[in-house]
Amino acid sequence: MLSRLAGSVFRVGAAVERADVIARLLDAYLARPDAANVPDDRVTARELRIVAGAAVTAGSVLDAAATLELLALDRHEPASIANAVAVARDDARRARDVVSSELWDCLNVTRSRLPRKIAAGREHEFLGWVRERSALAVGVVEGDASRDEVWEFFTLGRSLARCAATARLLASDLLELDSERSWGTALRACGVGEAFHREARPGAPTSEAAAFLLLDTHCPRSVLFLTQRAEVCLADVAPTLVPDGLAELRDVGGTLRTMAPADAIEAARPAGRRLATVADRVARALDERVFAAASAH
Repeated sequence: MLSRLAGSVFRVGAAVERADVIARLLDAYLARPDAANVPDDRVTARELRIVAGAAVTAGSVLDAAATLELLALDRHEPASIANAVAVARDDARRARDVVSSELWDCLNVTRSRLPRKIAAGREHEFLGWVRERSALAVGVVEGDASRDEVWEFFTLGRSLARCAATARLLASDLLELDSERSWGTALRACGVGEAFHREARPGAPTSEAAAFLLLDTHCPRSVLFLTQRAEVCLADVAPTLVPDGLAELRDVGGTLRTMAPADAIEAARPAGRRLATVADRVARALDERVFAAASAH
């Protein structure tokens, strides 16, 4: 595949996933009626911005309303939902030769219907709509696309974007390692809360929640599953161009596969810091070594 098209497809996958990730984070920590209560909401606002990948400057207004506005609808903020939707739509347009008309229509409609303001009290509803639109885009690809390079670049973008966000959440102060409530919120923010509760026994200890998010081999949003999927896709599409990144993903995956579930809580922060670094490094390497022609276009 031409590097220009590969880069566009990768960015569509990453942007679609980023929109879902940010919507779930904002919903779990700020918008839901049972959203996490942190005594100092400046901590929540600051950490949410860091997990989302937004800059925190000396002049940043750190409260719930400003954080929702910034990460949901600020079209000039690269980490926002609005920016992710615009990137997904624009790169899908550039890749019209290889993506389906159904995916293009889905992203185009999402972009056209994205509001500029959220009515007071309807934040949870808006974020649910974002999750539904992201799921629709992913469903179109999963249901229609051949498992060729287009699917693999799209899935690689998705996997690395969610890897990085989940890893930053694990490394952040949003997560209190010894708090069952905090782990429950983190699971919900990562989209695995219901999956965990369906499988876990009543009264399961916090260590089981940590092990599920980090080590489950069947949940498509666990850290191990995402790392392995990114590794497989990268090995298929660019093994010789990003050999160092591939080796790092394999090393992280190997560490997770050999980790004892009982060690998941203690390992959460260091594993999160390491994986966030690796995921960002692989994405940069792809931009520089594989998608360079697309950047110059």
